[in-house]
Amino acid sequence: MNDQALDLTARRVLAIDVFRGITIFVMVLVNELSGIKDIPWWMKHLAANVDGMTFVDLVFPAFLFIVGMSIPFAMQARANKGETPLQLLQHIALRSLGLVVIGVMMVSTIGGFDESFMPLSMPVWTLWMYLAVLLVWSHYPRTLPALLPKAGHLLGIISLLVLAWLFRGPEDSMITPQWWGILGLIGWAYLIAGGCYLLTRRSTHVRAQLAWLALAAMLFLGLFGLIDAQKLQPFWQLWATQNNHHTHIALVLAGVMLSILCYHPALAANRTRNLLTYTVVLGALAFASWQVWPISKIWATPSWALFSAFFCAVLFALLYWLVDVKHWQSWCRLFAPAATNPLLAYILPYMLAAAATIVGLTMRPAAFDQGVTGILWSVFFASAIVLLTAGLTRLGLKVKL
Repeated sequence: MNDQALDLTARRVLAIDVFRGITIFVMVLVNELSGIKDIPWWMKHLAANVDGMTFVDLVFPAFLFIVGMSIPFAMQARANKGETPLQLLQHIALRSLGLVVIGVMMVSTIGGFDESFMPLSMPVWTLWMYLAVLLVWSHYPRTLPALLPKAGHLLGIISLLVLAWLFRGPEDSMITPQWWGILGLIGWAYLIAGGCYLLTRRSTHVRAQLAWLALAAMLFLGLFGLIDAQKLQPFWQLWATQNNHHTHIALVLAGVMLSILCYHPALAANRTRNLLTYTVVLGALAFASWQVWPISKIWATPSWALFSAFFCAVLFALLYWLVDVKHWQSWCRLFAPAATNPLLAYILPYMLAAAATIVGLTMRPAAFDQGVTGILWSVFFASAIVLLTAGLTRLGLKVKL
């Protein structure tokens, strides 16, 4: 079997990179907006029992979708280096574990702690935790002696273990997964969707692979109805109470399928038609599912997942037209740092907030806590994080699981 002929060519796709960079920018923006009062309702998450979604409710699923779009390229790049299917699976598992660990640690900095039982203040614990993350998952320059990266990784791992041991919750309890956090949810979805992709990767025909992936996505969406009706309880209780992973998996798989449809060599001649057809099908499925389930990001309903996938496909189609068809690419440099170093861009605001608290400062001036000034501050802050990410990336700091 000619593996190269059946898989996507291993390369970076500018439209996907720009999509990722924009999503990270908006993610930082909406995280900052969440602390601003007296702003329009559509700049906040809708409540769980409201049948609808705002652009804020699209940010997390957009990242899941982009994770899926990146999977075929990442797996092909590693396969081209000679990695076996088992090694590819190990890579997915380790990357997922890293996301889950960071996610749980991040959640622990937000709530569920009791500083009266801890030898460290929470801001110090938080900053130390993020520094440990940098030690473990940063890419060290190849010019360094081989011992230094190993020492950095070991120091980071030991730090995370010590921090977990020092953490205390109510009544002197130990650290536990209160929930998986955004990164943890991405990790679980990536693990299972990546495994599904590996199982279908050697299909004898690309259309067979797409059929299997579509079937898997629909099955995971269908799990929502079964769990919601409590037909699988209590065996699936942990799964069901952790933000409905199955719809997140379906979103990642939706991204995988779009990459295959657009960039698989066997389908390249019909890229535009495939993209438009896929978008229309997603839209039709989204409206059909809306007749059964309300749209709710908090409940992670199938209709929310399908509408999210539809909007992501529309946004990607627009970026594809601008970047690949019209070749309007100069503006893409604005989002390049966040696209190539997304994890650093994501954790930087939390690191800065912890450092500011330690020295007795606040990240946001009181004059920018509400209204239009708060919105302008949020845009400025998100832009500053992107610029800071760019500077740190040029200095060689790159965080990648």
